[in-house]
This record gives sequence, structure tokens and C-alpha cells, in this order.
Amino acid sequence: MKKLYTNYRLKLFSTLNLMRFIFVVSFSIPVLLSAQSPGNPVSMAGNNQTNPAVTTDGSGGTIIAWQDNRNGKYEIYAQRMNGDGNALWSINGLPVCQQDSNFKPMIVSDGSGGAIIAWQSYRGSSTADIYAQRINSSGNIMWSINGLPVCVVVFEQDTISMVSDGLGGAILTWQDYRSNNGFADIYAQRISPAGTMIWTANGVNICNQAASQRGPKIIGDGFGGAFITWFDNRAGNYDIYSQRVAAAGAVVWTTNGVAACTMSTDQLSPDICSDGANGVIITWTDFRSTTDYNIYAQRVGPSGAIVWVVDGVVMNNNVAYDQIDPKIVSDGIGGAIVSWTDFRTGTTADIYAQRVNTTGAVQWTATGVIICTATGDQVFSQLTSDGNNGAYISWEDHRNAGNSDIYAQRIASNGALNWAATGYEICTVTNDQLRPAILSNGNLGAIVVWQDFRNGNNFDVYEVGFNTTGIIGIEPVTNTLPNEYSLSQNYPNPFNPVTNINYQLKSAGFVKIQVFDMLGKSAGILVNETQQAGDHTVSWNAGDNPTGVYVYRIESGSYISNKKMILIK
Repeated sequence: MKKLYTNYRLKLFSTLNLMRFIFVVSFSIPVLLSAQSPGNPVSMAGNNQTNPAVTTDGSGGTIIAWQDNRNGKYEIYAQRMNGDGNALWSINGLPVCQQDSNFKPMIVSDGSGGAIIAWQSYRGSSTADIYAQRINSSGNIMWSINGLPVCVVVFEQDTISMVSDGLGGAILTWQDYRSNNGFADIYAQRISPAGTMIWTANGVNICNQAASQRGPKIIGDGFGGAFITWFDNRAGNYDIYSQRVAAAGAVVWTTNGVAACTMSTDQLSPDICSDGANGVIITWTDFRSTTDYNIYAQRVGPSGAIVWVVDGVVMNNNVAYDQIDPKIVSDGIGGAIVSWTDFRTGTTADIYAQRVNTTGAVQWTATGVIICTATGDQVFSQLTSDGNNGAYISWEDHRNAGNSDIYAQRIASNGALNWAATGYEICTVTNDQLRPAILSNGNLGAIVVWQDFRNGNNFDVYEVGFNTTGIIGIEPVTNTLPNEYSLSQNYPNPFNPVTNINYQLKSAGFVKIQVFDMLGKSAGILVNETQQAGDHTVSWNAGDNPTGVYVYRIESGSYISNKKMILIK
């Protein structure tokens, strides 16, 4: 009975149906909602637009990809939105792939104002292959029409996770059934900015242990390679494993991966973030108690060594009932913040969070901090850094019986909530709003994208930007140009290995931003082009540069400014 109940919960809240579902809540009380933003439309084309994925455009806006049924077949579309919520490309988006049967897009920035998009494609086949496309900042398709084949071997390839390689390309990982033994393996591929498959054709083998490996998640290693984690059935129950793959495609750690947790019974659904020291922190759902699922985490060093206590640190102190579906983000100072769906009341689901420091010590209350105290179910949490060692968390909220809405909360580094304990209303218009995706806006705020059933006929895609004071860019507005040039202090600072730099241009013109070490030697050119007046953001990945103080310098016309920043490894 326990297993059936848990499988039901995991299926309902961790792998929600792509189309509209009906959520039944017993004994819940409708809540009177205050006026708030209806959101900015990304696409309102006919039929369904679902499964949105989002990345930054590097200038305070976003690029969003989704699966689109406007033409009676599932295609992939994309749209770019500026920081005020205005669509910059064709109304309702541009086609990325117009072949039939394309699903579950993933997206990462190409570092040049555009994006790389990957998806599952059944074009002319009963099994899925993986395709990818790059689209530049102007909305131009850069690779082959309808996408480049990333992996097209026999049998199914699905469950894609993707990350930027830090050099304008991308690294993908996925579940792969090419062995034809009924079990999935884990494979990966790196794609250059030009669309070249850098590693072995159809992907590098990350793990092909004679059992099922599932649910891969990926994060870059800062050196052109990546860390990958998954849950693995080689012992007869699912455990958590990970592997590091170098920039050239060679696996770095033990063949078929390093074990992060091998406790008896199942460990499932891992997520991963950087530890700020060239290693990673992994979180997962854990059934070691044999009565309830709990949330655990482990830190793995750059060489694959386990850093914290064997088999991981508990995030919720084994509180009663199930805790599932964890998500993780770096806190910027060597630790991490984890959010999850929590059934500790025994009747409804809530969102909880915990912070763990670099040594593996939990920083907030032993059982975690409740993110929302509203009635009904809160599920499918997503989180991103708030740029100040805390996090923004968004979720689907069922306090209004029969409907799903989108809410958010900011939790500071000390565990304090920014808004009311019931959360902040992102969108509570009629009918369902589902599957929120969230990312930092690069300026201490965040942007949420979701699929929206407000018209009662089909799903559309909407987004909203907000910061600590609430929603911004509620309606399309005319940009107000800066009245002066400025260069902001980078954030985070100190950092490792990536930091962001905001700057303002009073007038359009040629811009150069360069980083120097304290001896005056160039450590990188971040911008070297003509740009329009307005607010801009650029990131610097310090890569293998050593710990120390660096100077970044902007030149635009007669305006010159310098600031210092600190890299700590």
C-alpha cells in the first residue's frame, strides 16, 4: 500500500501530464485573492503551447522555448522577451522545428544573446531521438532547418538535461535505451557554437552498468566539461551516482560513476548544483527509513571524493510522511539551498526549504523552513538564486479549489521570508496555471514562465518578472533610457567561478568590457561590440584563473570606469 501511495504521489507531482489535468482537493477553502499581474503573453497561438523552458538573453530578458500544437502537430517554437515583458520576435514566437512529434524542449544561453534548444523528436519513428537548434539574438536559425541530430541511434533517447559549456556551446545528457536490454543507460554530447558534435557520434557513454540508470541532471564544471548525476538500479534498488566528463569527452572518475549514496531501499530524483570549489552538491528523495521518503544531500569533490558523511546529510530531520521532488541551487558561498514538496501534515502538500553549508551542516530549523502556509496543495517547486545568498522559489498552488495558480517566495540566507507566509501572487487568473520555470533576472530579481489555461480552450505561455518589492514589467511599456553611463559592482562578490556585471549606456555606441589581473594582464574580453542604449548585463566565467583580485573596465565613447572584484577558489 505504501509503495502504491508513493508511486501515485511521485507520478502526480514529479512527472505531471503535459496536458491539462484535473486536481481534486477535498475540504479545501477558496481564498480571496488580491489584484495582481495577469502576466505578459509569450505565445497565445491556437491549440496548446506547453512545457515552457527558459534561459537568460544576457540583457535582463529571456528566451523561452516550448512545444507547440498550433498547426495540429507538435512543433518547437521560441520567443525572446525583454526585461519589461515585451516580445522581441514575431508575435506568438518563431518556429524552431516544424517537423511533427517534438516534445520537452530544454534551453540554455549561447552567451551571445541567443540560445541553444534541444528536444525529443519522434519524426517518422516510434522511438524518440534528440535534436538541437541554435537561435541568435535576432531570432535567426543558425543550424540546419528543423535541428541537428544529436543522437539518432536505435531505440529510445529521452529525459534530456542540458547546460552551457561556457564557451558558446552546450552539453546534453539523457537516458538512452540503445543497448536493447530494457534498461536505460546515461549518455552525453557536447555541441560547439557552430553546431559541431565535439564528442563521439551519438554521444559519450557516461554509465552503461547492467541495470537501469534514470533521471540524469547536469551542471557545468567551469572548464568546458560537466558533472552528471542520476539514480541507478545496479544494486537491485535505486542509488545515487555521479560522473565528471572533461571538455574533450573523457570520463574523469571511476567507470560507470561514483556512488553518492548506496543505502538500502530507493534513492530517487537527484538534482545538482556547484559547490563553488570545482565540485558539486547533490540532493535526492530517499526511502532509507522504509516508512517515508525524506530529503538528503551529499557533496562530491572535483576528484570524485565524497566530502560529507557517507550516504549523505538529511535536510528535513526525517519528519513524518513523504518529502519528495527536491530542487537545489548554490547559495554562492560553498553551500546550497534545497526546496521540496512536503506531506508532513498527512493531508496536503506544502513547499519546504533548507540551507546546507559547505561542511554539510543544515543552517535553518532541523526540519526545514515552510515556504507557504496556505491551505490546499503546493507542489512542483522551482528555485533560483536571489543574488544575495538566498533564493526565490516558485510553485503550483491549489489553495483555490479546482484551480492551479502560480505563487512565489523569497527566502533570505538566514531563513527569513521576504513576503507573507502564504506566498506572493504571481498569477491567479481564472483556470489553471501550471509548470512554472524560474531563473534569475541578473539584477537581484527573478522571472517566472508557465503554461496558462486562462482562455478555457487551450494552454498559452506567459511570464512575469519580479524582485524583492514585487512584480515588475507588468504590462508592455516604452523603455526609459538611462540619463547617464554607469558600471555596477559585480555580483556575487566574492565569486567562484561565475559573476555578473550590470552596466548602463546613455547612448548607443561601441562598448568594450575587459578583465585584468592585478599585474595588468588581460584575463578576458567580455564585450567588444556596438550596443544600444539601456541596461545591460554580462557574465564572466573565471575558468582556471587563480584566486585573487581582478579589475573590470568599461569603455564606451568618452566614458571609462573600473571596479575591483574578488575570485575565491
